[in-house]
Amino acid sequence: MISGIRTHILIDDLEIIRAPHVSIGSERHMPLGNAKVTLPDPKGEYFKGIKVGGAVDIRLGYRNEEPAVWKGTVSSRRPGTNDQVLIDAVGEELPLSVTHITQSWENETPEAIIKWAIGEAGMEAGRIDSPGMVFPRFTASCVPVWQVARQCAHTCRKAFGIDMSKWALWMDEDGKINWGDFDEPGDVPEIETGAGLIKHSPDNGTRALNMVETFLIAGFRHSHLFRLVDTRRGIDGNFRAVRVRHEVKDRSVRTFIWYGTEYEKF
Repeated sequence: MISGIRTHILIDDLEIIRAPHVSIGSERHMPLGNAKVTLPDPKGEYFKGIKVGGAVDIRLGYRNEEPAVWKGTVSSRRPGTNDQVLIDAVGEELPLSVTHITQSWENETPEAIIKWAIGEAGMEAGRIDSPGMVFPRFTASCVPVWQVARQCAHTCRKAFGIDMSKWALWMDEDGKINWGDFDEPGDVPEIETGAGLIKHSPDNGTRALNMVETFLIAGFRHSHLFRLVDTRRGIDGNFRAVRVRHEVKDRSVRTFIWYGTEYEKF
């Protein structure tokens, strides 16, 4: 591993201090965070010992600093090339996907519906904003909690003409579930030409996102703000991260950040 970077992985009772590849991703308009871990496994011991559903704890950061912690659950494991095993994991938001809601409401607000659905998943609601209307009728027919939130947003747009493109449902750093168009609080990292900006790839496609490559910003997730100063392109401003991926390899440790226009997903 690169000097100065610390990676510590626990999968159930298995402790791993070296991995050829670790990737941690989060996206504002997707219900689940994810992680991928590649482990050396010449004897097949990891493949046999790691089970789907096992608890995953990844601690990542710079030495002599408090590491960022990502927690989740093994969703798959499979053999890789060169005597390796590849592990996929999903984040702690999993109850939002595996808890299905069948319920109907009359004269209820979307924020009340979403708070109730979050509670049914056994999770705690954080900040749940109000679009400012009441649904005469609303029905959820055996859909996951995250889909209930999307249906609420869709109804707000179709029935009441409200732009819901920037509204999202996500779990914050305290494990609470938020819904609304707002940013995660906290420090705003600066990524600047000559000071952390490795690559900036603006994309002018109709629904494309711009990508920034920088050195590891441990713990940075979607919905956080970052300041981008690209002197070459004359850009200096704060932007919301729509998608983030941290990638640790033997010879490089990077954070990739995507930003740009947000669109409704139904």
